[in-house]
Amino acid sequence: SYKEDMTLEEVEAALKGRKLVDPDTLPKSVSKDVFDKTASELARYKKELRELQEQNMTAEEKLQAELEKAAAAQQLYNRELSTLRAKEIFVIAGLTADEYTPLLEVVVSDDEAITKARAKTMVDLIDAQKKAVEQAVKAELLKSTPKPPAGEPDKGMTKEKFSKLSLLDKQKFATENPEIYQAFYKEE
Repeated sequence: SYKEDMTLEEVEAALKGRKLVDPDTLPKSVSKDVFDKTASELARYKKELRELQEQNMTAEEKLQAELEKAAAAQQLYNRELSTLRAKEIFVIAGLTADEYTPLLEVVVSDDEAITKARAKTMVDLIDAQKKAVEQAVKAELLKSTPKPPAGEPDKGMTKEKFSKLSLLDKQKFATENPEIYQAFYKEE
């Protein structure tokens, strides 16, 4: 019987021996020990079957299996080499790993020559885009740069300008331009 504030152990003891679920409605199940034993036997039999098949293979079948393994390894190595070549081309072009990594899946093939051609084409495309953007930015900057106002051409020092100079500036002008200074005083 149920009481308020029962512990888990007390609830389990009260329910023990009572059939709350009809066993006929439950799915059939296998105990863990039986399952583990069956699974290990199955794995052992599969291994034995594979060994027997390998023993019964003719020399030609064994050779064919080894050739298939070698071809698969060669294909893997070709792809790795192509990947390295593409990375090399991208790095030489100045791209970072973050920039070229998404491109590798598109560029890399099992054929190294095809991979190199694709990588070079991609680099050329990126360079062309970069140059186009640079030219567009330069053009935009040149458009927005204001033109300097046209000024009067400097006629040099005139007698009127000289007469407006301070005494120190007149002395400085006289030491830097003695011929012009002399000409101003000859006119007087």
